[in-house]
Formats: sequence, structure tokens, C-alpha cells
Amino acid sequence: MDPILHNLNPAQKAAVTSAVSVLQVLAPPGSGKTKTLTARVAYLLTHRNLRPWNIIVCTFTVKAAREMKARIKSLVGDGTEAKLVLGTFHSVAGRYLRRYGQHIGLDSNFGIADTSDSKAVVKRIIKSGGYTIDCNIARSRISSCKAKSISSDQYAASSKNAEQQEFAMVYSEYESVLKASNLLDYDDLLLRCAHLLQTHPQCVSNVEAVLIDEFQDTNIVQLDLMNQFAQYKKHITIVGDPDQSIYGFRFAEIMNLNRMQQQHPDTLIIHLEENYRSSGAILASAQQVIEQDENRPNKRLQATHGRGERPILRRLPTAAAEAEWLVTEIKRCRALSGNLLEYGDFAILLRSAILSRLIESVLGKEGIPYRMVGGTRFFDRVEVKIVLDYLRIIDQPNHNDAVLRVINVPPRGIGEQTVKNLSDEAESEKVSLWSTVLALVQGRTRVKAKISVQAMKGLSTFVSVILTSRKRRTDADSNNVSLADLIAHVTRKTGLEDYLKGKYKEDFDGRWASVQELVAQAADMDAALARGEEPEEETLPAIEGLEQRAFAATQDGLSVFLANVALSTEVQKSTEDGAEAQQQVTISTIHAAKGLEWAVVFIPACYEGSIPHSRAEDTNEERRLLYVAMTRAQVLLYLSCPVKNSKKEDAALSSFVASSAMSVLFAQQGPVVDRHAVASMAKVLRRECPTTTGIAAAQACLHRDADDYWPLDGEQPTVESRRWDAGGNDKVALPGFNFVGVGHRLKDGAVNPIRAANVSSHTPTTMQNPQAFSTASTTMRTGFVSATVRMEELERVQEESQLRLIDQRQKTSVKRGSQKTNGTQGNLLSFFGKQPQTRTTEDTERMTKATDVDEQLTKKPKISASFKHLSGRLADVSSTVITESLLEATRKPRTVPYSVRLRDTVQEEDTPDTRSDLRSGSHPTLEGDTVGVEGATSTPYVMQAEQATRKPRTAPFGARPRETVQEEDAPGTRYILLSSSPPTVEDSTGGIERITSTTVASPAEEAYDHGVRNMSHTASLQQSNAQRPPVRRTLGMRRSLQGWSARKGKG
Repeated sequence: MDPILHNLNPAQKAAVTSAVSVLQVLAPPGSGKTKTLTARVAYLLTHRNLRPWNIIVCTFTVKAAREMKARIKSLVGDGTEAKLVLGTFHSVAGRYLRRYGQHIGLDSNFGIADTSDSKAVVKRIIKSGGYTIDCNIARSRISSCKAKSISSDQYAASSKNAEQQEFAMVYSEYESVLKASNLLDYDDLLLRCAHLLQTHPQCVSNVEAVLIDEFQDTNIVQLDLMNQFAQYKKHITIVGDPDQSIYGFRFAEIMNLNRMQQQHPDTLIIHLEENYRSSGAILASAQQVIEQDENRPNKRLQATHGRGERPILRRLPTAAAEAEWLVTEIKRCRALSGNLLEYGDFAILLRSAILSRLIESVLGKEGIPYRMVGGTRFFDRVEVKIVLDYLRIIDQPNHNDAVLRVINVPPRGIGEQTVKNLSDEAESEKVSLWSTVLALVQGRTRVKAKISVQAMKGLSTFVSVILTSRKRRTDADSNNVSLADLIAHVTRKTGLEDYLKGKYKEDFDGRWASVQELVAQAADMDAALARGEEPEEETLPAIEGLEQRAFAATQDGLSVFLANVALSTEVQKSTEDGAEAQQQVTISTIHAAKGLEWAVVFIPACYEGSIPHSRAEDTNEERRLLYVAMTRAQVLLYLSCPVKNSKKEDAALSSFVASSAMSVLFAQQGPVVDRHAVASMAKVLRRECPTTTGIAAAQACLHRDADDYWPLDGEQPTVESRRWDAGGNDKVALPGFNFVGVGHRLKDGAVNPIRAANVSSHTPTTMQNPQAFSTASTTMRTGFVSATVRMEELERVQEESQLRLIDQRQKTSVKRGSQKTNGTQGNLLSFFGKQPQTRTTEDTERMTKATDVDEQLTKKPKISASFKHLSGRLADVSSTVITESLLEATRKPRTVPYSVRLRDTVQEEDTPDTRSDLRSGSHPTLEGDTVGVEGATSTPYVMQAEQATRKPRTAPFGARPRETVQEEDAPGTRYILLSSSPPTVEDSTGGIERITSTTVASPAEEAYDHGVRNMSHTASLQQSNAQRPPVRRTLGMRRSLQGWSARKGKG
């Protein structure tokens, strides 16, 4: 059998061998369209005897062109592939312009303005002209006009309102700047080439066949250019798929397929329907999505692999949970497949790159290697762009934007104001910036603005670098100067190495290696030119009777090198070589993933506003975008949608997959990958199936073998909700696990890391048990979740808990009055090592009065709105008693800082034993009320009613709070706090005296004013210092990272 037709299916053979002049091959994803197109080129060369230089093959990426050339070489060999006019639309157009551009008045030495150059020009025009239009919008509209063959004059003639007229002025100035700089942007390459072929059609009189790849991505100008290429023989073959037309933002025209059929009525259409990439279940779901578009041509996908696993459509509670689930599934799939799947087999395809933040964070935490498609390209690196800009100025001195970028790089004392003055001067004189600078340095002109001596010296240095480089390039005696030597001269004269070493100390070696890599690429071109070979990108057959500009290696080598650089930056960023071979999870936008494939594909954020995008104008194109993403998968496909998106907003499932017809095609959770499923995956991927022993070994370290942690309805898992309930008494284990406490071991003796990481200990959390106020145990989870969000989820449970606590207080308020405190109970004095002193009769009377007031309050408890989230003993601070045992309990060191307000802590009901021990009805007396001062008598604190609404302070005081003037308390509205002694101050003589207030009725009210502002039971600092001058201690809930026990009694 003919090797060209070997392994082709009947539809592919029909397309390759067809004798018709105009052929459309509609090839869906994975149907072998590239194989078919290259086989047709080889067939035309070998069976139709067409000459390779008379065949034009256009692609959309440099990578696709390289792949096609390699395949043709394998089919025909003998260097025939190098003689084809094969490349991207822009490179083929540039080739014709460099050979025949002089026929339309185009300077043969024109430069190409890449995307960054174009944006810089537009930005400068808008700024200098004071226009209000956005730079990016203006640049996009200019490209849109050019894609539709609308010139600046034509647009200006049709402009009606002020906004259109403003844009017309920007468009016109943009064209003038490019013309003055002898530059063409990407759109100009196509427009000028189409104009050349219209006015001088003999340029393509030799062309016998034209073949176009990815035809659905062409715009109006490219369709016209295709017809111009084939205007003599009218032999056209295109390969495309209307279902994969996703570049509308680049002004691609899906209707070009219909226009082509109208322009060529004898067009033959061949459908390739067999898919060699994806499993049957994946294709069925993708087909169901794309068939929602009623305007598409009717065509089917036929799977060549087995049914496989159903795609998964997963609901998760939040975007953060979605990221965690996604990473967990990657690890689970690898283990269950016995490492048949490597990290490089996984791809995460996003509608917008901004969605990658949470996913990248979780991947980094889990130590999973990943790569972002669209990283910094080689020619976009700072150090490489500096060298290229110098080369652009050497080649085209009137390239104003290149001059602006490097006139003071490396720094040579030329300030921004000086550069602005020179630019204004050049603009006013209607000359280039280089002409103004050169004339100023050579003394042939004067500028209006004053130029400093230092700036003049820097300008002279800059001019010297450019002039000496141009001289080496043009002198007859320097014909042997290579591109590599020219780059070396520039780096030496500018001191680039020292500049990079000083500015980028940490990664200097890598940056300097990039410069050396650029030198190596230039050396490759030097070697080809030295052998008398013209670059492949420049060759065109000679046309009898038509002058073709000859290629001059010395003069044109640099221009061709820079043109190739400019065109290579147009390649999609996913084409970086080498990165694909590394075992890393790929994160990419869907647009950048077109044409690629992975074993497992995740498509997160499938909700309205993401896909379809909220700013999308064409819903059908958004549907095609999802279709393209789904058909990148080979064996496993995951779609997911959070209940709340990354902005904490409710997210509705995408309408593309929300119908009942779609639901039967998706599973709700990740598949159970058994031995049979692994064998099926290995067959699709054409890999050796792992052994049973290998699969078992890979699964041994797997904590969960099923996707059953997150509920299928998108709610938070039970254990996640309970983690926030620090007072919970019931023990909740993860699904599939028996309860194992933190630090405990499973049956096999291994520590249960999931339990330790996800389940907090359940300890009643009150003001009497402050060690439980830990963000690690009550408020934190993997990733950041604010306390406000969590409290919203638990608000109903908290309110019910508050009501139960209030009811219980009302029932037990009468019994408390008869309870007595154990006389041996610890007190504040025991903390400071003081002996208790005898209580006086006056003190006892004061305590009795305070108890009466409290009993009145407990009969009708009131909880203010501000105290809504404070429950149990925390809200009822009037009954707080500090005991020695409790002090010991509070000395557990803190290792995590507070991240939420105390009011957000979930409180549980008090157990009977804690109520009886800590909440006696009558306020107990402390044996000895003085702290650190002999004879000082304790005064009970009286809490004012309005101060019960105060919120707990979440940060330590930086200075002593100011005392506030208190109003007279109404009868029956006081709370009494007996947790510390009244405040004292030290007089000028060093003694300690009691604070008195003219507005407070009793010492107890004086004491409370200071104590409640701190909202903690704090002993007097002065008293503590009097006892232990070198040591500073604070009793109670001090905001500190370390407790008393951790500090070994030190302050």
C-alpha cells in the first residue's frame, strides 16, 4: 500500500486523493485533520507532480507549521519540505512583501511592530493628544477595522458622533506614526500583501495549490488573501471545524466557510467523523453540548474507543472548596491508576486566567508541580528585549518606541523630563526622535528646553553605541561582521552585563544565559548565510518578467532576524518547547489549549458569568468554547461548579450543562477507578497497564479511595460545620473513617493525618475556659475563610443555643441564691503568693448589697443586640469567679493569634458540673481582698447596664485607656464583677493610693470603669510590680502568643 495512504480511514483517504479543485474537509476534534492535510500535500507532490515551491500552506501558529513540515518530511523526504512556501499567514505575507514590496512603494527594509510596539504607539498618541479613549480599546478597534479592510480615511468619512471622530483621529495618527517609522503591524502585513496581489497578480502566477489549516479562525482579509494566492489555478483545500471557532475576539469569521462555498459553488465537502482521542462517554457529553446550537451544520462524532468513565459534574460549596477537591482528585486518580497517570497528564482549563489563584495556592500547598501556560516568552524577557531594541534602532533608527525604551538603559543620566522634552521637540519638527537626538549631539541643532551636562553626556554615549554599530554593519571592510559579533559589540559598549549583575543579583546567571541564547540563535543564522543559503522564510520562486528584490546577506540578515523574532512572538504562548515534556500539571486558558490534549481535564467554574462569560456577546461561541475544552480530554473529564464563586456570590450552574438531558450524561462524583477502568485507560493512552501489585502499592498511601468527602448537593461537609462549633460534645469523624482523636493512631498504628488536620477537639468555650479561644481549634480551616462567612452559616444554630441558655438561667436563678462557695476555693491572692486576709464586716455588707442587685437582674435577663453572639457564661460576666484551678486551666500557651472577634465564637450549653462549680447564685466572698498592698481592702465591681453591650476587644491595649465619666446608675441595673481588686495608682512619693472619682457613687463603680474597658480580669500592674519589680504579670485573657505556663513564670 502507498505509505502516504497507510493508516488512513475511508473519509481521510477520500480527502487526500480527491481530484476536485476546491475541497472543504470538516474535521471535528481528534479526527486527524493535521494528518489528513499533510498527507494531501505529500500526495500532491508525489502523485500529482506539483513542484514544492508552487504550493502555499498556511497555518495559524509557528508550532503547527513546524509539526506539519516534520510530517511532510517523513512522507516525502529529500529536503522537499524545505522548498514549500509553508508558514503562518503573516510570515508568508511578509515573504512576498520583502520580495515584491517595492512594486507598491514599500521600503524593502521595513520593520514589524509587534503587539507591544503597537500598544506603545497608541498610548503615546492618546497621552499627547489628550484623548479620552482607553488605550486597549483603541488598539482593538484599530485591529478590528483592519481585519475588515477599513482604512483610517474610510472610517473617518463614516464617523458621525464625537466618540467616533475621536477614535478616527487616533487611528489616523497611528497610521502616520507607523509610516514615519517604516513599520508595519501584524494587520498591515496581511493588508499590504492583499493589495500587492490585487495590483500585481503575476506575483503568484506560479502557485498551483493553496492549503489552509484551521480555516474557521480566518478573518475577512485572510479569506481574500487565500483567494488571491489561488487566483490563477483556483486549487484550494481547507481543513476546519465550525464547532471550534472560538477566536471571535480576534475577529475570526465563522461565516467564512459559507462565503467560500458561495464564492466557489463547486466546493466538495468531506466530513471526518471518527474521533481517535476521547472515550465514548466524553464525546457523548460534548456532542450534547454543541448540538444546543441550532445554526451549526449537522455532523456527528464517532468514538473509536470504548465507552469509558462518565464525565463528572461536581457541585462544591465554595471556590476554595472547589480548588481543594480538584487537587484531591488529582492525587486520588494517580494513586488509583497505579501511577499510570502522571502529573503531566492533568490539565486545568479555565475560561479566565484570573480563576487560577485559588487553584495555584492549593497546588503549591500540596507540593504538586504545575506550570502556567502563558509564562514569560523568551523574546519578552527584559534582558532580551533590551538587546533586540538596540538591534531595531541599528536596523531602523526611526523606530521611535525602541529609542524611547533604551535611550537611558542602562542608566546614563538622561531623565524622564529630558526624554519628554526631546520627544516634544521631535514631534513639533515632524522628525523622528533619533534625528533630533543625533542633531543635538552633533551640534547641528538646539532644543528649546535646557539639557543638563550629565544628560548631554548620556545622549552622546547612546549615539556612539548606535553609530559605531551601524558603521560595523555597513562598511565594506566589515562585511565579515556577523550578527553574533554585532550583539557582542552592543552588550560590550552598553555595559549590559554589569547592569544586569547590579540590578538582578539573585537571578543574574539566568538572565545573562538568556542573552547568550540570543547570541546562539544569531550564530545559527550567520552559519546559514556563510554557506550561501537564504533563510527558508525568504525564498520565493523567480517569476519571469517580474522583478524580484535580491537578498543581501550583509544588509538583510539583521532585518530578517528581527522579522522572525517579531513573528515568533505572535505564536500562542502555549507553544514553549520543553515545558510539555516535564511532569507538571498544566493550568491554561481554554483558548490557549486549542489543539492540545491531556488524559485528564478539569474545567472548574462552570457557572453563569464564567462560561458563558458575563461580557460575552456571542453565546454560541461560549458554547463552542466549552465544547473545545471538553474534547481536550482523553479518559477522564471533570466539570465543577461552586455554590458560591470566588467573590462569595451565589453561582448558578452553566445553562450549557444544566438541562435534564445533560444530567444523565454526567456522574455527580469522581469515578471509582478499579482494575478494569485502569486497563481501559491504558488502552486509550496506548500505555502499558500497571500490574496488580503496582496498583496496590500506589493505593497503599491513599487516605480516601472515593470522592465522598464533599456532599453531592454542594453543602459543607458535616465535619467542616462541626469544626466551627468549638463547644460540640459529640464526636464526628470523616466519612469512611472511625473516629480517631487528634494524635491518635489507626488500627495499623499509623497516625490519622486527615483527622488531625480537619477535626478540632471539642471543648466548652467560655470566659472561664479561655484556652479554648484558639483560631486553630475553633475558627480556622484550610485556606482563609472569614469569621463573618462562617457565622452566617451557623447563625441559626447560635440563636437557638442562646435561647436555650437564657431559659436555663431563668430556671436556675432562684437556686443560685442559696448556694455557697467552698471556703477552700482559690483566689487572686494565691496567684501572687499572698496569704488571705480577714474580711471586714463592711466588706461583707457591700457584697450582700451587690448580691441583691444581681438577683434582681437574673429574674429578667436582658441581652443586647451587641451581645447577640456572646452566649453562656461569656454573656453573664456578673457570675464570673476566678479560681485557682481555672487559672491553671487558662495557662495553656497560645500558638495561633486571634483572627476573629470573641463574639463569633460558638458557645455550647454548660454542663451541670460547670454550672454548679462556676455559677453560684450568690456571689462568693474571697478570703482576703488585698493584692500586693498591706491593709488595702477589696471593693466589688459594679457593671453598668449600658456597658453590657460592649464588644470584647480583639487586640491588646497599646496604652492605658482613658477614663470616662460615668453617669449615675439606675437602681437595679448594675452588674457586679468580683474577679479583681479595685484599681490603684502610684503617687509621686512611690506609695499606692486608691483612685477616687467625684462622679461614681461607690468604690465598686470606680473599679468597674477600668476593668470593663479591658474586658479581662486583670490584676493591678502597679500592685504586681510592687510584689515582683522585675516581673510583669497579667491575670486573665491577655492577647498574647504565649500563656503563663509556657513562659515559666517569667513576664
